[in-house]
Amino acid sequence: MITVHGSGVSPFVRKVLVLLTEKGIDFTVNPVTPFPCPEEHLLISPTGKIPALTDGDFSLPDSSAICGYLERKYPDINMYPLDAEGYGRALWFEDYADNEVVSVTAAFFFNKIAVKMMGREPDETVIQQIRDKKEPKVLPYLEKEIGNKDYIVGDQFSIADIAITCQFIQRLYADEPIDAEKYPNIARYIDKHMRRESFRQWISKDGFITVD
Repeated sequence: MITVHGSGVSPFVRKVLVLLTEKGIDFTVNPVTPFPCPEEHLLISPTGKIPALTDGDFSLPDSSAICGYLERKYPDINMYPLDAEGYGRALWFEDYADNEVVSVTAAFFFNKIAVKMMGREPDETVIQQIRDKKEPKVLPYLEKEIGNKDYIVGDQFSIADIAITCQFIQRLYADEPIDAEKYPNIARYIDKHMRRESFRQWISKDGFITVD
């Protein structure tokens, strides 16, 4: 049995959960949080980060590595494009979501919500810097790449759409909706994908927002 180790509130854990759900794979969740990281979690995730996955005697950390493993092991439902160009672009947008988009999505969650969980008050200066300095470096590019398309790569829902949507859900959890007048393509795209059942069920369990 596959077990995903990590809290579903994390956008990186959510990425794995949604991919598993889309593929129809049975799995369980061990709701580990990294604050503090349990000693036993370090045995399967040496950095202490979430998620990690165990599949029998096999273990693997890192959401991108996990999703790649699951795609290769369970290829019946493809979540990565089969053509070389589409595959490359999907990998790029997955990486861009995890490493760049995160600075204008999950960064809000950390600085507005997570800091309170750690007994600190949000720093409005830091929050405003995300809006003023980081958004212009990330969102215009994404707005252009999405355009009027339903999927950012090709004509099917893929890991790229999962990774991007997971990040923006984190932003909505922090009550920081996208400016639909300034970024209408992003707003439409996220609203569409977060209503997929594979997203809806995990959003409902997190309890921060409600998807109609």
